Amino acid sequence: MRRVWMAHLRRSFGSIGRGTWIEWPIDVLTEPKNIQIGEDVRIRKNARLETSRTTADAEPGRIAIGDRTSMEGYCSICSAVSIEIGRDVLFGANVAVRDADHGFRELATHRAAQPLSVAPVRIGDFAWLGQNVVVTKGVTIGRGAVVGANAVVTADVPEGAIVAGVPARQIGWADGRPFIRPGDVRQRS
Repeated sequence: MRRVWMAHLRRSFGSIGRGTWIEWPIDVLTEPKNIQIGEDVRIRKNARLETSRTTADAEPGRIAIGDRTSMEGYCSICSAVSIEIGRDVLFGANVAVRDADHGFRELATHRAAQPLSVAPVRIGDFAWLGQNVVVTKGVTIGRGAVVGANAVVTADVPEGAIVAGVPARQIGWADGRPFIRPGDVRQRS
């Protein structure tokens, strides 16, 4: 059964690397040929991978997932332009990554009928996104960064930073070096 399932996915996706395992069921919506998955990737059941178009005649979005990345159940990755996920990235359960938002400025027009606002998302190698994290359009999460559970990431995260909260703010460094918040007047001894 496992071989049949993976053979079906290999025919559907743009590429799936050797040793990759995607648990059934998975929700793959529109344009699966625009999804590339590296080697030895693990995607748990009930994940959602979606590439869509900003308009009917636009190029579809693209999702690229690097080698040895691991996604827990119910992760949702949806791209209308480009989402790049590096190597060795860890996703907790229920992580949502989006590179687009529905428009909302026209009050008399349904949100789904308004133009999408899009900007690419990039998640660097060795990053770790805790459970229930939301990453919004235009965000770059640096190499080795850690995003705490339930955070909403609306701005870039520096390499090696630890962020948490809504919206996510830096609270430390992954390598343990001291972190002083901008504007903090306390002196270190």
